[in-house]
Amino acid sequence: ETGFARGTAKIEGLEKYKGETLELRFQNEHLLAKTEDRLLCVTPDLIAVLDSETGLPITTEGLRYGARTVVIGIPCHPKWRTPKGIETCGPAYFGYDVEYTPVEEL
Repeated sequence: ETGFARGTAKIEGLEKYKGETLELRFQNEHLLAKTEDRLLCVTPDLIAVLDSETGLPITTEGLRYGARTVVIGIPCHPKWRTPKGIETCGPAYFGYDVEYTPVEEL
């Protein structure tokens, strides 16, 4: 309908994260990562899902049940953290009711 691959993925934690669930929300790109009680990363910062064995990226369309992954948050370019940048691609633009906080502060 909108042309976006839109949805939510849940990733069950392993090893030191066992018992935790990471929720990824996406619209073509991963836009928000959170656990039940805390925000971990949100657009315009970047969220990358990587294959835990190869380190190769896994796209929103390529994420499958049973995949072993590592999820990382990457700070965006400072230009995207300006008021105009946040207006253009911050969480509210995509309909998420959270304030933008830089990934390194979360």
